Amino acid sequence: MTTGTSRARQIGEKTFSCEEQRVFAQVSRDCNPMHVDPVAARRLMTGRQVVHGIHILLSALEFWQNDTASPPLSIACSFSNPLSVGEPLVFRQFCEADNTSTVEASVNGLLCASITLATAREQAPTQAWSSLEEATPGGNICTIGKLAQPLDEAAESHVGKQYALGLDDADLSALFPNSLRYLGKEGVASTLALSFFVGMVCPGLHSVFSSLKIDLHVDEALRDDHLRFRVLKYDDRFRLFDIAFRGCIQGVIKAFLRPPAQSQPSLEELSAYVQADEFKGSRSLIIGGSRGLGEVTAKILAAGGGDVILTYASGRDDARIICDEINARQRSHCQVEKLDLTTDSFNSVNIDWNSLHSIYFFATPRIFRKKAELFDSGLFHEFCDFYIGKFYGLCTFLETSISTGRIKLYFPSSVYVEERPRGMAEYAMAKSAAELLIQEINRTFHKLTVSCTRLPRLSTDQTVTILKVSTGSNAATLLPLIRSMHA
Repeated sequence: MTTGTSRARQIGEKTFSCEEQRVFAQVSRDCNPMHVDPVAARRLMTGRQVVHGIHILLSALEFWQNDTASPPLSIACSFSNPLSVGEPLVFRQFCEADNTSTVEASVNGLLCASITLATAREQAPTQAWSSLEEATPGGNICTIGKLAQPLDEAAESHVGKQYALGLDDADLSALFPNSLRYLGKEGVASTLALSFFVGMVCPGLHSVFSSLKIDLHVDEALRDDHLRFRVLKYDDRFRLFDIAFRGCIQGVIKAFLRPPAQSQPSLEELSAYVQADEFKGSRSLIIGGSRGLGEVTAKILAAGGGDVILTYASGRDDARIICDEINARQRSHCQVEKLDLTTDSFNSVNIDWNSLHSIYFFATPRIFRKKAELFDSGLFHEFCDFYIGKFYGLCTFLETSISTGRIKLYFPSSVYVEERPRGMAEYAMAKSAAELLIQEINRTFHKLTVSCTRLPRLSTDQTVTILKVSTGSNAATLLPLIRSMHA
């Protein structure tokens, strides 16, 4: 956190709603799915809709206690952690010097954004644009209008390009009255255009806004109704873009190219590792089968001739795509059912439980969470509700509902129980407790047998990061345990 020459003071609180996301996407023209589509956002690193970084910046300006009564001449902003819709954001202000103040935006003590506002020029404006222009004078300028969908182009294709965006003249007086007073109409419109460029143009679809520096004292000769961008460079090691902009404001942007939603092997690819009839005659339920390890498990079983039932909580379209891929081969049958463990009961699902040979429990909340403290009791209870409460509810339901034979149930634990990476205490504790519960179930219950293994870090939406991290093979890890379930 910032340490200033005076004590910090809280200047405001704000919780961004889905409706505010929609309105901001409309006025900024930044309708990237990570901001406005909760189903698409669930497959990203955050697992939930992310509030636009520029929305946080402008909100900070609305709360800013401007003791000098002078408009800012420069703004520097860095985004440390993504803010999700529905999280309570607290704004605190530090006065570091007579002409500079910093506003920090945090959730439960964890810093999400830091905005430094200077009302006097302390350094020369950035020369990033002019120095590059001398090296590559002229060049083609691509004029970008309103986009229905964000661009998804190769990173290197942007480098050296110039873009021009027309500024929107929407009335923003009701949304950002103080920002308009400090920056003027063109200044606010240009700041909104920064969000549009990063979220819709470059990096575009797979973007993460990292930081920006804005110089608000610009030569009048440069002011017009467009904002021009030049992509200076792209560093593939860190997946990081450096971008200069110039118009009625000027400055530089840093933005990451984040990985797309994690894709899994196709049914055809997995068929190479499975005998065509090794799961023939079986019928399996995959709880949480619309993506990730549940998707791979369903495809492996289907590749071996087994029938499968997939459940989903919100990813209906993802589940249907997998189902159609399986049924198109006409060697096994796939069925899709909605099952949201937070709201739905097991007996409400259209499943003949006595027809099942095995069940796989891949339902999970988001694993990686941002937090400031060593331990978050609310997060621990959320994990326990899924891995212990919901799972035990399934076990007791099966014990009382199955009338014939025994059924095998698989529960995935994690190597994080023993490795315990930083920030994962609650997750590891809940998984460890679930392992103990499974031992008791196997000693007491008569109609089901629970198998539990500690999986390594695998390639899923839950484990994807901006920087490349080594993961194990999903198919190579899952295939032996699936075979043991059907031995």
